[in-house]
Amino acid sequence: IADKFYPSTQRCSKCGHIKQKDERITLEGNSKHKTRHDEYICYECGAVMDRDENAVMNLLALA
Repeated sequence: IADKFYPSTQRCSKCGHIKQKDERITLEGNSKHKTRHDEYICYECGAVMDRDENAVMNLLALA
C-alpha cells in the first residue's frame, strides 16, 4: 500500500509530525539532535520509541 516515498520512519506515529531537512533520521542517526539511527524522538510531541516500531505503527495505520 505504501509507496517507496512514504515517510514511515520520519513520521511520528503518535502525533503525525513528519521530520524535514536536518530533523530527518539517517542510517547514521541525526547529528543535529545527537540521536542514534535506531531511535525515534519526535521533536513536536516528545514521543520516544524504537525507530522500527514507529515505522511499523505508521504502516499499520496506513493499511
